[in-house]
Amino acid sequence: MHTLLERQLRKAGFTPDTLPTDLATWKAFLNRVELFYHNAERDRKLYEINGVLSASTLPPTQIILQPSHSPVILSVELQHIMAAMHDGLCAFDLEGTLIFCNAAAERYFGAPFSVLQPQGSALLDRFTLHNKITAQTIFTRDELTDYLSNGHSFHDSNATLKQGGQLLPVACEFNPLKFDEKVVGFVLLFIDISEIKSIEADLIAAKENAEKASSAKSQFLSSMSHELRTPMNAILGYGELLKDDLAESPERFDEDFIADLQQYVANILQAGWHLLELINKVLDLTRIEAGKLEVTIEKVELIDLIKECCSLILPLSEKREITIVNEMETSPPQYALADRARLKQVLINLLSNAVKYNREKGKIFVRLVQTMPETLQLEVQDTGIGLNAEQKENVFEPFTRFSGLNLVEGTGIGLTITKRLLEIMDGKIGVESELGVGSTFSVSLPTGETIDTPLDMSAGKHKYTLLYVEDSRTNVSLVTQILKARSEVALMSAHTGEMGLELAHLHHPDAILLDINLPGMDGFEVLKQLRLAEDTRLIPVLALTAMDNANNLARGKEAGFLDYIVKPLDIKQFLKTIDKVFLLQSPSSL
Repeated sequence: MHTLLERQLRKAGFTPDTLPTDLATWKAFLNRVELFYHNAERDRKLYEINGVLSASTLPPTQIILQPSHSPVILSVELQHIMAAMHDGLCAFDLEGTLIFCNAAAERYFGAPFSVLQPQGSALLDRFTLHNKITAQTIFTRDELTDYLSNGHSFHDSNATLKQGGQLLPVACEFNPLKFDEKVVGFVLLFIDISEIKSIEADLIAAKENAEKASSAKSQFLSSMSHELRTPMNAILGYGELLKDDLAESPERFDEDFIADLQQYVANILQAGWHLLELINKVLDLTRIEAGKLEVTIEKVELIDLIKECCSLILPLSEKREITIVNEMETSPPQYALADRARLKQVLINLLSNAVKYNREKGKIFVRLVQTMPETLQLEVQDTGIGLNAEQKENVFEPFTRFSGLNLVEGTGIGLTITKRLLEIMDGKIGVESELGVGSTFSVSLPTGETIDTPLDMSAGKHKYTLLYVEDSRTNVSLVTQILKARSEVALMSAHTGEMGLELAHLHHPDAILLDINLPGMDGFEVLKQLRLAEDTRLIPVLALTAMDNANNLARGKEAGFLDYIVKPLDIKQFLKTIDKVFLLQSPSSL
């Protein structure tokens, strides 16, 4: 945020983190900022005009404007003063002849006085000026000169100056110049206000964001109030009936009466559990929004997880004779990077929705699709009522439920939480749907692997495999781009040290690039485990670190790293090091 904006916020009693949310406070604050800059600008301009240009304060030989068309000649002192000004200053006679402009004006117009003077008042056409009464009306050159010739001043703090093909925001001040009480011309003072406009844009954006946040909060609380009242109404209503019925004497209780009481209690318990579910999900959502929900990203086996979730949803689907088709039932293990507990929560929510919004005796299909090594797509397809275009757009908004073939009871924030959870785990969710046919929810999850070159050793050209163990996806992407200059190198990556060890034992790469500061098992521990295993102990390992002090370099050499690469990467040196490692393993060097 701009320092001038922060200063004004502090003067008003606010900070960038505690912005006002109501419209009245914002209007008062914006008025205060506008008044501050307007007064400061006018005071400075009046000082410069009255202190520098006033004929009464200058010797007769230094008067700026006289009733002639000759260019003004300034004293040496006044020339220095004019040259020091950052504001553009021009003087015109009533016929529109330019008789003076300072160095700043020449810079603004992009030409010296000798080039500008023949243009005269046509220079004013470069300005877009606005009428004082109706701000949307443009003030023409003729209207301006007529206005000034009558002795009036004109100010526009929202003008623009055309510079080439661009418009520069400027504040303009026009004042009549008088000689012997007669108006003989006018002076123009203008200044670049791009910085002020930038501050105004920041203020407007902050105001709009605050209004959106306030509106979203109000809408959330309104919806929350409704959702809480629904189960609470059932609890209080059936509780009241139970109280009235129990007021009867016990001897009058019969089987039908007992059955009614049992139904009341069942309804109260059902509403209570629904209320508890709603509260828990709202707490989950608030923790996610506040950034306080912690996840543990690890390598998760998806085939078993899908089977587990399908078995949990099976009793619910059987009640409506809905068939769950797990297309991955006999598939080999598939892995993705996620928090297992939270991913299970996501999948159960999608499956339960597929049951709730499905038709009687419908079907649910669960499948995995992988089109790229970096991502794996989990799809849940139903044969339910489907969504129209508007419903698809709003389906992930909180408290969104749609009526269809069956009215569904729920919290209305399950998909909102699902979307937020996947975003935390670096995943995505989307939906495709057709009314009367069904919906397909697709969840994209990172696998942690990037293999740009197929591991095909039969093409005659020698191929090398580099395993990069790094928790930062940005750094993995950077190395992937760098290694495009080495088409003979195939890159695979691991997100954690544990996954790196697993891939090393599985693929036996030609070299390993190992980040030292990994979460959990650090680079030194990974190297130790690699050296202990018979199948990986001879693989050359390069250390990658942001700490280049002598102690770390010495420790790395002692631990057994072949070389130490320091972040940020020197690309030429990095490629030279990689080439050196693979040169040692080329057939010609064996």
